[in-house]
Amino acid sequence: MSPTEAIPLLVVVLLMISIGGGDVQEMSVTFQGDSAVDSLADVHVVAGGVTTVPGDAAVDGDLYVIGGTAVVEGTVDGGVTLLNGNLSVTDGATVTGTVQTYSGSATVSSGASVGRVSQFEAPTPSSSPAQQIGGFLLQFLVLGAFGWWLVERHPHLVGNVGAAITEHALVSAVVGSLGATTLLVLFVYMAFTLVLLPVALVGLFAEFLVVLYGQTVFGYLVGTRLPIEHDGVATIAGIAAFLLALELLGLVPYLGGIAQLAVAAVGFGAVLNTYFGLQRFEPITIPGGT
Repeated sequence: MSPTEAIPLLVVVLLMISIGGGDVQEMSVTFQGDSAVDSLADVHVVAGGVTTVPGDAAVDGDLYVIGGTAVVEGTVDGGVTLLNGNLSVTDGATVTGTVQTYSGSATVSSGASVGRVSQFEAPTPSSSPAQQIGGFLLQFLVLGAFGWWLVERHPHLVGNVGAAITEHALVSAVVGSLGATTLLVLFVYMAFTLVLLPVALVGLFAEFLVVLYGQTVFGYLVGTRLPIEHDGVATIAGIAAFLLALELLGLVPYLGGIAQLAVAAVGFGAVLNTYFGLQRFEPITIPGGT
């Protein structure tokens, strides 16, 4: 597992460590290769390769497995948490804390000494039509109210973002893809420090709001093509049609998900290019170009 691929689970580990009162500054990570651990700097994360606690080793700290394989043959004076990958606690091994499994494959030998073994049972998601309709209506109400307010109070904002979507979709898609990815990586790395963790969470929430802003403008554009005279009502109807189209796209394997990401990227880029709609986007022209 590469560092980039491990980022989402590393964020989860950071949050778990912070909540548990651990020191993220003392965390070490292995991404690949075979390694033997005879000491822990408070917390060690296995993200890839094979990491072994040898039979003659006694380490003090917590072990998190988010990829690859961890083998405990000696003593771990702490807990072992498996979020993904493989974990093996062999005969004669000792884990004084809890062996907690969320996902992945865990094998705890009957000859091992473990404080407690816990298996996380994820709640079975309900796919009832009522809940699906409820989620859709909630999203529609939020975007519909936001779209109505924008069109009624600040029509120039949606007009500028909408123009960037329709007239410069490719540029918006490129800027949106690069911008969203860069900001996501930045906020994730900021989360590695407890001081910047609140800022990172606020940044991730703000990035989510930009995506919703772009979706709202897509709904506005759809509404302008409907035979409805009142702009606010047309926007609400357009948002409903847009969200329904997104739901239908999601039913198409692979291509549907790609299309949804493309739409989000275009909207995100259009919002950034227009400075949230405050000015109209005009691509830079090269002097003397044709």
